[in-house]
Amino acid sequence: MSQRWSEAKTGRSLSFEELLARAAAAGRSMVAAGARPGSNVVMTGSLDLDFVVACFGAFTEDITPALLDPNSSEATLRQCINELEATVWATTSKLDDTLGLTHFDPTGIAVSTTADEAEPQWSPTCDVLDPILMLYTSGTTGIPKGVPWASRELSSQIRYYSAATEIQTEFCLFPHLALVAIAIGRTAVLPDVTTLQPLRIPIESVHRQMMKHGCDYVFASPLVWDRLVRFLKESGEEAPPIKIAATAGSALSGRLIERISATLPQTTVRIPFASTEAVMPITVIDAPEFVYLSKTRTYAGAGVPLGAVADEMSVGVVPIESDESDFSIGRSSLPSMEVGEIVVTGSRVTRTYFRRPDVECHAKLRDVVTERVWHRTADLGYIDDKGRLWFVCRKKDVIRRAGGGDLYPDALEQMWNMATGASISAVVYSEPSDELFYVLPGDSVAEIDEFVLNLQADRADVPRPTVVTLSGSLPADVRHNSKVDRPSVLRIVESQHEANEGARG
Repeated sequence: MSQRWSEAKTGRSLSFEELLARAAAAGRSMVAAGARPGSNVVMTGSLDLDFVVACFGAFTEDITPALLDPNSSEATLRQCINELEATVWATTSKLDDTLGLTHFDPTGIAVSTTADEAEPQWSPTCDVLDPILMLYTSGTTGIPKGVPWASRELSSQIRYYSAATEIQTEFCLFPHLALVAIAIGRTAVLPDVTTLQPLRIPIESVHRQMMKHGCDYVFASPLVWDRLVRFLKESGEEAPPIKIAATAGSALSGRLIERISATLPQTTVRIPFASTEAVMPITVIDAPEFVYLSKTRTYAGAGVPLGAVADEMSVGVVPIESDESDFSIGRSSLPSMEVGEIVVTGSRVTRTYFRRPDVECHAKLRDVVTERVWHRTADLGYIDDKGRLWFVCRKKDVIRRAGGGDLYPDALEQMWNMATGASISAVVYSEPSDELFYVLPGDSVAEIDEFVLNLQADRADVPRPTVVTLSGSLPADVRHNSKVDRPSVLRIVESQHEANEGARG
């Protein structure tokens, strides 16, 4: 292999051959520290050369890197660590002695060995379903769940993205995507930043590094793209030479995609749909179709278009409470345009959770006719009359009104965002007052026309909204610092509402 990967912080770069040699030594050091072949090792830290060498070092010794988010609460981290039964934690940070793990500090391992080290001994007994990498879900519905990624899923992802032969460099903002980029054969550029959180990542620095080190392909959250577009507009700086700009998430709006496309006119803007349990992509849609459907259907409350099904994948929509004991996609599939839970199957869908048989029993549906395993995404949506998949909201976020008629907040947010131009908003419902609120942050550039918002609501057959603008930003979840925390938004809105009522009284 001839690909290289580079670190923006130091300017260092390694070829794949050099990476393997250093990884072999790192793997041996990990075993010497107490990690056992066939076990898990906890991995946290900066996305740099040492982190990647440590991950590949674990691979060489048949050790599974479990990528935990250090922004999780201490209680959550402890529960995940206990579940993993790991003995070693690879991190550059100081460890809490009460955790009982051996500290493996990867600092410097990317330069501490030479290319003439012994070649790594890859496990000859590795099965296609053996775990290679462990990722954890965000935990928005409870304790994060460990999701083992096997060579089956990762090989499928590599096959899919290897088709884009025009991509030579990938600017990496997610640790696991950096590992995949290297496996594809791309030059993975690792940015010099102190945080990868979308709201806090230094956009000016990211832009400078993109221009210097290359950025043919970039996958980033909608918030990062929004901040980059704003920076380019305000600074007048040259747009980075991105060939494919990819993004995803429920906060994705047609207006944002339109702005990205206008700011990066030479770039293909692409929206893949995926989850931790179904490796990217499940479906794919490009900017022109996304913007058209957003203007014509999202504007009317139809939800967010996710597009056509990607190669090696299949999707379906089933009743929210499908019976897992006698599941058949043929019998359970809902008609087109009918909202239900999105289920997916294919070679990029993981087949298990780590030591969570209770969750696995509910989330993994084995078709009694075909024996295929379908994954419940916990996303609600529908398939339209042209076979395109649409998203309306997470199952846990459905607003159930006492008088009947479910409301889908993600669909409503994007409906009103299309009219106001807002990049981010929150739709919340107060049960005591039976009132629906459309909430905006204090720095929003939204242009509010209540007549238009009410007209949209009437046509979509939903309650007319009360528009609220907060003094600051919308509360975000602690882990990602980008997903809107709707329960916190509702508490603020109800508190303000009570205060206003009291003042009038």
